[in-house]
Amino acid sequence: MKTIFLSFYFEIQSTLKYQRELFVGFGFNVSSILYIFFKKGQVWQIYTRQLLSYPSNSLGYHLGCFLLQHKFEPQPRCEDHDIFHVLTGFKVDTAQEIAMQYWLWGNGKRSPFVALAMLVGMVLYIDQYDVFKAALHNGKSAFPIHNLDFKQHLSSPISNFKPNHNNIIS
Repeated sequence: MKTIFLSFYFEIQSTLKYQRELFVGFGFNVSSILYIFFKKGQVWQIYTRQLLSYPSNSLGYHLGCFLLQHKFEPQPRCEDHDIFHVLTGFKVDTAQEIAMQYWLWGNGKRSPFVALAMLVGMVLYIDQYDVFKAALHNGKSAFPIHNLDFKQHLSSPISNFKPNHNNIIS
């Protein structure tokens, strides 16, 4: 009887996690469209292939590798988002995206989108609370990068932005 109950319990838990991912993924897609619509600033007009032509130690090259690895192209007006992934080491799954928003909040970035992502994390990803808490703490202790104009630094060595890798994602 206990085995049947546990099997049923894990099946329900797995289904709920899957539905959570679908719901949050849909919400992120909608909010991304709105974010792009309302965000001001120039579109970089750069593609992954162009980024890969930068020197291999440059921020631009590492961004290009990240985009290629995940089969992405830069999203207009949100190009710096992928640079945050490159510099902080956060992955692209939902929980890691939310953790990166906690890191950015700790690093000083304030926006409704970041706050909303953090709220979603608190409510729907209770199981990731320790990860979010650590990300917030690490963002506070890292060199502020949230407000840099990365487009001007694509040819700069990536080491200029993450001289102490542990300081960013530890």
